[in-house]
Amino acid sequence: MFRSIKWRIIFWFVLLTVVSMTVFGILLSNSVKNTQLDNLAKQLENEARIVSEVCLPYLSNTTDINLIDALVKTLGADIDERITVIAIDGVVLGDSHENPAVMENHSTRLEVKEALSSGYGESVRYSTTLNEKMMYVAVLITDGQDVYGITRVALPVTQVDILVNSIINSIILATILTAALIIVAILVITPVTTRPITEITRAARRIASGDFDYRITAGGNDESGQLARAFNEMRLKLKDMIEKISADRAELSTILENMTDGIIMTDREGNITLVNTACLKIMNASGNGITTKPLIEVFRDHQLNEILRQCLNTGKQQTTQFESIALKKFIQAFAVPISSDGLNGALILLQDLTELRSLQTTRRELIGNISHEFRTPLAGIKAMAQTLQDGAIEERDTAKDFLNRIEAEVDRLTQMVSELTELSRIENGKVGLKTEIVDINKLIAEVLAQLQPQADRQNLDLKCEFKTGQLLVKADRERIRQVIINLVHNAIKFSKPGKAITTVSRKQGIFAAIEITDEGIGISKDDLIHIFERFYKADKSRSGQGTGMGLAIAKHLVQAHGGIISATSEEGKGTTITFTLPLV
Repeated sequence: MFRSIKWRIIFWFVLLTVVSMTVFGILLSNSVKNTQLDNLAKQLENEARIVSEVCLPYLSNTTDINLIDALVKTLGADIDERITVIAIDGVVLGDSHENPAVMENHSTRLEVKEALSSGYGESVRYSTTLNEKMMYVAVLITDGQDVYGITRVALPVTQVDILVNSIINSIILATILTAALIIVAILVITPVTTRPITEITRAARRIASGDFDYRITAGGNDESGQLARAFNEMRLKLKDMIEKISADRAELSTILENMTDGIIMTDREGNITLVNTACLKIMNASGNGITTKPLIEVFRDHQLNEILRQCLNTGKQQTTQFESIALKKFIQAFAVPISSDGLNGALILLQDLTELRSLQTTRRELIGNISHEFRTPLAGIKAMAQTLQDGAIEERDTAKDFLNRIEAEVDRLTQMVSELTELSRIENGKVGLKTEIVDINKLIAEVLAQLQPQADRQNLDLKCEFKTGQLLVKADRERIRQVIINLVHNAIKFSKPGKAITTVSRKQGIFAAIEITDEGIGISKDDLIHIFERFYKADKSRSGQGTGMGLAIAKHLVQAHGGIISATSEEGKGTTITFTLPLV
């Protein structure tokens, strides 16, 4: 009879009937208990409100507060219930069973807290004072505007427990009798009935642990055999599906993690469901515990949150560009709604345009600087050429002077183009360094000797201080010569007559440090941070001297050697330029 799954279902339905009776009995006992407790709570609430009205005149008149305890004890004796009157701060003003002076503050009692928050509080707990389980109901003492305190009324729940226990005992007895009749049938049928289920359970656990190769041995042609074959088929399809999902997920994860653009996915409430590493890098955020949190809470950027809200509210793509003051970045954001049978969330794409914007700004500044630097000599050349055309060419001395000036301006333009080309090649890494072992002290002495005539014309003293006899570095001799010439030449140009220019070399860890100090006009703090930028000239009054690219070339050449260059200065006292080169 039990070879068919039908009879097994009948058996389990019988067992389910027994269980249902038990559940029904439990629900019945709980219903009776809840009904009794509700009735008791309503009774206590009504009595508490009556007591509150009686106590209101005493609490509203501060001179009668001391009479509360006596009144409560009288009322408690009349209605045979425990009554407690409590001030708003939790201090017990009166109690029908105890001396309020020795009672602890009741502000932490559950029913008191609920009464203060909603006007009504209720709890059932064991009373350490009365040594029995009690129901407490608390209501506010109020005149409709002001709250003067709380009235709490309590009764034991012993009768309710006795009634419920009686019902439970009856249900337990009936359940035991019914179970005893069924156990014999279960002992006979269980081995046959549960074997396929046990096998499927074992297989399900193996599959849950990741073993998709475990196969159930199919039984006969009855329902259990059909179930086993269906389970095996499901196992194979589930295996293929999980492998495909895992591959797709790994591919998607790889794509997301290797993207340079930031990705944020949110649900329809604006809570983050996914972010990639690029996003965290762009927003300078930590990836710990950010999922399920609102976007504004994680990134604290109102402009980003605003574009998300507009996308979620309108269901349309939104685009914006904004500059984050906190991050010091210029960011472009695209918000795209995610919809499938309704709006499910949004996808935000972040692009860090800071470097691009900086390059655009640099390009505009470079073009402006080049235009400015070229405009003056070209204007001078044009003016002198027009003067010559207007007849000055017939005056030999004037014509010769103008031609010399035109030649000087052309030389200046040629030098500017040459330095600009050189700087561009250095910045692009197209200048190969021919490194060799160079005695930097000897090279400094050669440069100072080369520039001595220029220093003499301005009555300047060129001095050098070498901390060691030889200071060997690995460098391109001609490139470093160019650096030293540029720095010393600048010192000569901006020094006052009668002053000294001092060049010092010393060891500094694994580097050689070279300092060139003048006693010239100095550089202001605002200009100091810009002096290594191309075309920048700290002394605007001498804009006609030099191209403003010498220090920029020096900086890039030093950095190409693996060194660093810096400047310190004080207006009116002089400037010190320091650069380092790696020692041999």
